[in-house]
Amino acid sequence: MDTPDRTFERHFTQPYRQILTMLVVLALVGAGAYLIYPQVAPVFLANPLLNGFIGFVFVIGVLACFWQMFQLVSSVSWIEGFAHDRPGHQFTKAPRLLASLAALLRKKGARTQLNASSSRSILDSVATRIDEARDITRYLVNLLIFLGLLGTFYGLATTVPAVVDTIRSLAPKEGDSGVAVFE
Repeated sequence: MDTPDRTFERHFTQPYRQILTMLVVLALVGAGAYLIYPQVAPVFLANPLLNGFIGFVFVIGVLACFWQMFQLVSSVSWIEGFAHDRPGHQFTKAPRLLASLAALLRKKGARTQLNASSSRSILDSVATRIDEARDITRYLVNLLIFLGLLGTFYGLATTVPAVVDTIRSLAPKEGDSGVAVFE
């Protein structure tokens, strides 16, 4: 754990491009929903509880994705402050994503080199925390798929009996042909 003899510029990248992409996609989805709403409103309003719950889960998923990006931004900001030794940075609380790194670095200082095993364990800890957060969005996506299939089967379950009743009402009378029944 020697201090390095050479100095170099530390550079950390904020995920601004990813946030911008998320905002653009969200705006496109919102604009598309606004444009097609008049055509799909009768279908949506056929079962407002299930479709409203699907919309609610979608909004929760979008908020979860933006929350993960906010955590990433705060983590990058914290590590930038630590690496550049900004005044007052030692009083800021480390983000949850970098808790193990913060505990190790606060003991040793900003200009300390880490050995390979410490670096690997820190990276594994950060990767595990990111994977845990990613699992939440994966569960929400799977829940949306399940709810969509549930809505499809519910729609089929209500439509098929109506079709059967319609076919039963087409009973031909004496002397009617099949064409006359369908007319």
